[in-house]
Amino acid sequence: MIEKMHDKTNSLTFKIIFAAISISFVLGGIGTVGLFQNDTSAVKVNGQEISQQLFSHQKSQRENALYTQLGGQAGDLLDNPEYAKQFRQTILDGLVNEELIRQYIQELKLGITADQIKSEIVNSGAFNTNGKFDNALYQQSLQHSRITPDQYAATVRDGMLISQLNEGIINSDFSVPAEKELLAKLLLQKRVVRLSTMPIAKEMANQTASEDELKSYYDAHQKEFVNPEQVAVEYLIATPKDFENKVQITPEQIETYYQTNKSQFGNIEKQAAHIQVADEAKANTIYEQLKNGSEFATLAKEHSTDSITAKNGGDLGWVKNGSFPTAFENTLNSLKVGEFSKPVKIDGAYHIVKAVAQRGSEKPLSEVKDSIASIIKSELVAPEYSNAINELKNKAFENSSSLQAAADAVGLTLKKAESFTHQQIPAELNNEKVVKAIFNSELKQSKQNSEAIDITNGDQAATLFLRVTDYQAESTQTFEQAKAKIEQLVKQEKAEKALLAKAEQEVKSLNAGNSATVEFGKAEELVFIQAQATHPVLSKTLFSMAKPSDKPNYQVAKDKNGDVLIIALDKVIDGSSEQEGFAMLSNAIAQQDQVSLYLTLLNDLREKAKIEINQDFMDELEAQSQK
Repeated sequence: MIEKMHDKTNSLTFKIIFAAISISFVLGGIGTVGLFQNDTSAVKVNGQEISQQLFSHQKSQRENALYTQLGGQAGDLLDNPEYAKQFRQTILDGLVNEELIRQYIQELKLGITADQIKSEIVNSGAFNTNGKFDNALYQQSLQHSRITPDQYAATVRDGMLISQLNEGIINSDFSVPAEKELLAKLLLQKRVVRLSTMPIAKEMANQTASEDELKSYYDAHQKEFVNPEQVAVEYLIATPKDFENKVQITPEQIETYYQTNKSQFGNIEKQAAHIQVADEAKANTIYEQLKNGSEFATLAKEHSTDSITAKNGGDLGWVKNGSFPTAFENTLNSLKVGEFSKPVKIDGAYHIVKAVAQRGSEKPLSEVKDSIASIIKSELVAPEYSNAINELKNKAFENSSSLQAAADAVGLTLKKAESFTHQQIPAELNNEKVVKAIFNSELKQSKQNSEAIDITNGDQAATLFLRVTDYQAESTQTFEQAKAKIEQLVKQEKAEKALLAKAEQEVKSLNAGNSATVEFGKAEELVFIQAQATHPVLSKTLFSMAKPSDKPNYQVAKDKNGDVLIIALDKVIDGSSEQEGFAMLSNAIAQQDQVSLYLTLLNDLREKAKIEINQDFMDELEAQSQK
């Protein structure tokens, strides 16, 4: 919810061009100016410093986002020096673009008032309950996203400024009706055709290939016939489930867990209030005042730095699990109604939390004991799994030429995969990290045990060890090995040549006014914009043919399967801007034009700007990534 902005900043253009900029605004709070003035720069844009700290902060955020999106694959990507360098450059370019746009906005003297920002937040609809702005929901959303009200206001402000730029420059790009009509005429042009298909496979059956022809083809194309590298491996896969038999769960454990975590089971909400202050000493002073009978709401109004909730006595409204930071929710869930907590440090500030009220009901133990047993089992088996992985590591290292001892040590079965290629990887081994270890490391040559490979998928933990037991390097196929494939290729060449000659002769005859000696299919209509996707090979020829006059035009073509076609073009119907769907198509093209215009703007700003990259800093980052 926190990412929802007003409709103007939800445009395709905004998302494409300013995605990185918007992230930077959130991370940088109110902006780069003045935040980290004492830091060494990562880059300077027209003399304005972008700090190393901001660069590193955004790099960390981008890496976290990448891990969230790709899981373990993100680590493999970031370990690739070329990808890591491009990753850092993308972040640097985004920060430079952000600063250039900021400076351009200042040059245009665009501005947003505090009232406009407040109105935008209240009227955005992102924080509405029953059609009205809900301050409690707003506060919960900010808390969950770990963004302060000032930072969010800065984000909204910057988005509104960009929208002003968007409206003032992008909307100046327009097309006249004649241009739209021409666009519709071409993109929605419809061609009525009949096709005569000459199957390549059928003609191949009529062809022969002599031994000399096959050898001649082999000699001319020898490098195209290769045996890919092949490996055979033995491997172990360990998961927590393999060690569940080592743990036992008692009814007492289930009962204790239930009593301690009742709030997790059922549909329970608590109404919360809090007092937020900057330092621990002040928080402890307020806590002592509460213990001595002072009113919570009064102290919140007097001392809380959360200005929006302070005026309401610190009230945060009804809190659902998952809507606040974990530390806050754990504190709240530990309180009975009417109780308040000791000061708790959360996200750099100190909070005193109060449980004001509670609603909803808990599920009885009988309904949740099975799920509790699963939770406890997962917690208890975790150290068993960890111990087993350590034992596997030790045994795999001690006896590096076999995994059997490691398997026996923890009671796992050693598995084997017979010879396979990079294109035929067994399902259990089809993991990017595993494939990289097999084919892109020294393991295939040394035939030594691998290190532990984490192949965790989501919340399903798993670790794999492997050893390449046999390796066959890539090699050129002998003539005998390649003979069957060569025969098919030679016959295909001959068949295509024969069909093209036959088709050309038929087209020549048809265009001369003679009757057809081949059979054409039923007439079908192909629209240019659709045919690019459905008939990519055919459309190139079809839409380059001249319009027919009083009789069809004929031409030879091939389709994506390699079959030879004779096209009979009967009619051409130009598109119109009045046709259904053109408005959507026109808008999509206009958005692409707007993206191009924005890119042109950024390129122009870059050409005029003085951009000074701290190369020592970038080199240091590259050196660190290679360690």
